[in-house]
Amino acid sequence: MNRKAIAFKLFKGFLFCLISFIIFLTADWFYPLNLTRYQDISVVITANQQPAHIFLTKDQKWRILTQAQELPSLYTQTLIEKEDKYYRKHFGINPIALGRAFLQWIRYGHIVSGGSTLTMQTARLLEPRSRTLLSKLIECFRALQLEWHYSKNEILNIYLTLAPLGSNIEGINAGALSYFNKSSSQLVPAEIALLVAMVQSPSRLQPNLYPDSAFKARNKVLSFMASQGLITKEQAKINMLLPIPTQKIKFPREIPHLAWRLKKQFPSTKISTTIDLNLQKQIEFMLQRYQPLLPQGANAAILVVDHLQNKPLVYIGSHDFFSEENHGYVDYIDAYRSPGSTLKPFIYALGFDLGLLTPGTYLLDERQRFGAYYPQNFDKQSYGVVSTQEALVRSLNIPVVSLLNQIGVIRFLGLLKEAEITPQFPASFDSPSLAVALGGVGLTLEQLVKLYAILARHGCDMPLSYLESNVMPSSTQVLSIKSSKEITDILKIRLEGNRQISLKTGTSYGHRDALVVGYNHRYVVGVWIGKPDGSSMDGVWASNVSVPLLKKVFNLLAQDASFSPNDLPALVLKNEPKTTIFKSAPSFLFPVNDTIIELEKEGEHFKSIPLSITGGKRPYTLLIDDKPFQDVFWQKPFWTPPSPGFYTLTVVDALGQVDKINIELR
Repeated sequence: MNRKAIAFKLFKGFLFCLISFIIFLTADWFYPLNLTRYQDISVVITANQQPAHIFLTKDQKWRILTQAQELPSLYTQTLIEKEDKYYRKHFGINPIALGRAFLQWIRYGHIVSGGSTLTMQTARLLEPRSRTLLSKLIECFRALQLEWHYSKNEILNIYLTLAPLGSNIEGINAGALSYFNKSSSQLVPAEIALLVAMVQSPSRLQPNLYPDSAFKARNKVLSFMASQGLITKEQAKINMLLPIPTQKIKFPREIPHLAWRLKKQFPSTKISTTIDLNLQKQIEFMLQRYQPLLPQGANAAILVVDHLQNKPLVYIGSHDFFSEENHGYVDYIDAYRSPGSTLKPFIYALGFDLGLLTPGTYLLDERQRFGAYYPQNFDKQSYGVVSTQEALVRSLNIPVVSLLNQIGVIRFLGLLKEAEITPQFPASFDSPSLAVALGGVGLTLEQLVKLYAILARHGCDMPLSYLESNVMPSSTQVLSIKSSKEITDILKIRLEGNRQISLKTGTSYGHRDALVVGYNHRYVVGVWIGKPDGSSMDGVWASNVSVPLLKKVFNLLAQDASFSPNDLPALVLKNEPKTTIFKSAPSFLFPVNDTIIELEKEGEHFKSIPLSITGGKRPYTLLIDDKPFQDVFWQKPFWTPPSPGFYTLTVVDALGQVDKINIELR
């Protein structure tokens, strides 16, 4: 054959290859790989470095992402030796194996061996089809595509993730967990052999259904492993004696509320949380025993946070996630409800920081009207002059509303904003009002726990994260160390064993929610109890139902994290220092500047209006429309207006300091 003939043949060969390659690229463009099944992966939520909750895929499979580097090298060696010993060398198709399979099919009239490479098997797992000649041709094309777009290791990872292992279990990680209750990295030779064998006939070799067949298939693979020098004959004999698993392990479904929340929030197939599963289960069990003591139809939620790093340890979104009658699927940790009185400590703390009062300052607890707002104490009583400590411990309403009026609602909400907490207001509210002090706002239990963690850390705010991380979160000082410690001391109570915690309760209007948040040197615990539909719990108070549950939770927490016995004892209200200066300058507590007051008739005259004053140095001089009214030593004089209209009220103290307000009487 001359050179021209040889050159022509080479050219034809080159042209054939070029045309084939162009056809392949065109087909690859118009018929791309379908990776839908590989992209539909079970989300795994882990805690304590073990699976805590695993989700089914969209097609209802337990399909856990598996990568070759996670597995013992013995598994991949066995798989490749048994299924496709030339896997690392071919381009997706093994022509010799295919030719042999085709001749066997011609000779025997049925398929004796498939001739499929691991790449072709991967293609079949991505797009399952009935085993026909056309299907085989499509698998060959898909195998070429896989080899064109992905590396050998990437193709192997797809195979290991989609490998069928009986029922709706797919992937080596899912198989290891389901049949052996362990990580795939911990598989021993006998377990590896069983999983390798099962892929070829997953329905017929399920060990829980067909233990004898599975036992024989496993031992056959063990013998193969020994013959290839992957394990010794002695190892094979020992592993052949090991029993076959006869039951499948149920996949974990712990922390369901948090698991669903994280799944929606983070687009990842594996999410590691800070939850302490052992502690979670202990408190869940304790809540089950406590359930009969809850009001009829009530649900409960508990959140425990290690505030040193602001890591949640326990997340119980409701008493029973699967209770339809009790709306157990609702996450009450993340649900907006009225916080009741639980914001009061932060109003006082801000007041301390602004220099408006101290723990020993005396406040006036008497009925006052703030514009159209007329708050009352929960027992409808007034207690006259009380200390700040007593007002907070008794959770009196009027003093804290009066203080918030001085601070300003927007300024207080600025504190919440600084702590990255956004409250929810009713749609009917034009703007936030003084009712915020008494629970007239929507907050979640999580937000309240985050707030109280600030007090526990002496005024330092840190972002709350449910994701496990070795990075210490950044912090911001939002309250002073001094005011935080003062509030902590005021809220302190004693538990069993001479331990102490600080806590504050909150019962929302109409007894719809019973809240309590408590903390010590390490933990913050929030407890919510209420009815899912927001109806009343018939006079139930947080102190009666939520506080006992909170105490039980703290009894389960680490003893060494509690307060030192040398800490200050529980609050004693008597013998407090009598600090009488509320503020450096006088100011009107009532009426409130720029408000409208409805007058009431008393015979021929109008009823007197109480004028509440605080701060400054007495005696005070009062002026009505810049005309002297009277000089007074007390802080609550009365004024009888002559008629409706607009008035300017002025108070001047003994030092000449002035406060002036404008009101309208109707």
